[in-house]
Amino acid sequence: MILDFKLTTNRDTIRVDAPQVELVTEMRNIVGCLGPNHQIVAIGDTAEDIKRNAPAYWERNGKQIEFVHPFNFEGVKASAGQFEPLIAARVVQWCSDKAFQRMKRESLKRMLLSPWVDRVDYDLQLDGYDKLPPETRREFERYLKKLLVAVRRLQINGKTIPGGKAYPLLDLFRRRR
Repeated sequence: MILDFKLTTNRDTIRVDAPQVELVTEMRNIVGCLGPNHQIVAIGDTAEDIKRNAPAYWERNGKQIEFVHPFNFEGVKASAGQFEPLIAARVVQWCSDKAFQRMKRESLKRMLLSPWVDRVDYDLQLDGYDKLPPETRREFERYLKKLLVAVRRLQINGKTIPGGKAYPLLDLFRRRR
């Protein structure tokens, strides 16, 4: 099955559309990260949301959580570190994993073949992305290629990004040089 995955962002929201698995969701463009490795602990939730929904967790970790807007490219300076390519790529990965998990794999045969026959066309519409410096865009694209699964096609704002893990089975048959 080919899954059409579209992620559209602006400074305020992240919207995910995957029509084949009936997924349409919209969340705030905010991510809570914990620790030096920027482990994502909340997507779309503010500090107030975490305090209300998980008060014990907030009590233990609230002071360590840093909130960032992963797809707000306005006023971004290359040296300021305001855009974190790894965090943004992890958000795309998390959203695409949610869509990929909804694919129907009713038989054992279908489940076993899924890694080789299911592919995803990723279409990312990132408002303001073209304002980023080229080296920052390349870093973000490199993280996407490492994190996303079953890539058939990856496009950002209509531009195809070459590479990715399109056919993992082929790696088994390539000759080592």
